[in-house]
Amino acid sequence: MTRVSFIVCLDKNLFLNRNKFSSVCSRQPCCAFHHKYRYPIMASQDDREQQLQQISRIIHGYTGARTLMTAIQLSVFTHIAQGNHSVEQIARAADANSRGISKLLDALVGMEFLKKDKPNHYELLPCSARFLVKSSPEYVGAMHENDDHWIAWSNLNNVIKTGQPCMTVDQEKKAEEFFPHLVKSLHQMSLGKANRLAEKLLEGRQDVALEVIDIACGSGVWSIPLAEKSNKVRVTAQDFPKILELTKSYVRHHEVDKQFNYLAGDLKTVDLGEQKYDIAILGNIVHSEGEKSSKTLFHKLAQALKPQGKVVVIDMFPNNERTGPAYPLLFALNMLVNTTEGDTFTFEEYRQWFIEANIPHVSMLEVAPEFSVIVAQLA
Repeated sequence: MTRVSFIVCLDKNLFLNRNKFSSVCSRQPCCAFHHKYRYPIMASQDDREQQLQQISRIIHGYTGARTLMTAIQLSVFTHIAQGNHSVEQIARAADANSRGISKLLDALVGMEFLKKDKPNHYELLPCSARFLVKSSPEYVGAMHENDDHWIAWSNLNNVIKTGQPCMTVDQEKKAEEFFPHLVKSLHQMSLGKANRLAEKLLEGRQDVALEVIDIACGSGVWSIPLAEKSNKVRVTAQDFPKILELTKSYVRHHEVDKQFNYLAGDLKTVDLGEQKYDIAILGNIVHSEGEKSSKTLFHKLAQALKPQGKVVVIDMFPNNERTGPAYPLLFALNMLVNTTEGDTFTFEEYRQWFIEANIPHVSMLEVAPEFSVIVAQLA
């Protein structure tokens, strides 16, 4: 599913210039000192400004995130879509203070989520109309309609000191109340990549009967495109019982319900059978399960797969040295905050675990620029 694959307002754009910034810092770091930090090195003025701007951009990144989350929680974009365009109209619809709404709307204009072509008249921009209006079929705001993510990350200090998560969304009870909101957003966010992945996995096999199991499937976003692209595909969707009710609604929406079966239960204990599947999909689930549970799951999948069967892992992969990219390393903190054992893992770690599970052929498959998956295949 994307069991804990939520994005906690971590803007990847903040890190696009990371390499450039790092090279500037490595030349003349503003905080570097000779001889155990006793004598400061003065950076050039341009380097100094770049370094300070990078620090400021990251430190103040929360302001943009909080502004957008507040707009979602007050249904600002939905109210505008319903014909409320002035400060007074939007404030009345949102049951909010006019001065506060005025400042919020102007900030959203500056952030390019709204436009204001004349005084006191606000309109949606295409991005907001498509993704931030609740009635839109592509609405992605559901995951931020409450402050769960914000509160969890606000406790990062204490989590790091104690080693204990703020929430345990990897546990069934919390998962079944937490993930319905998350899945609604992640389905839309992942659907484009899922379609590209399905094309890759079905290359030359569109007319071949394939049995697929989608572990911790959530909305089924990673397996539904396989069924859409080939009527020879049969999918077993596995997840907690209440989550599967949500899965079924997405499967019906995509009109592939005749190709789906359902397996309810906890992936840690559910019986996956023997030599039943050609493909097993792990869609953003390993990072929430952690090493011990994932290694056990790989051994179970080795038994559940047919000869030459494949495990496909969709996740975020830091490099083997864990020095980058920034996003998977930040997401490891996300797992610290929200799970008991979760983490992000390197390709080399996956390779070793699959070999230990007797799934020996492990490779990285590039599906699209900046989107690769791990494919592990039985002999």
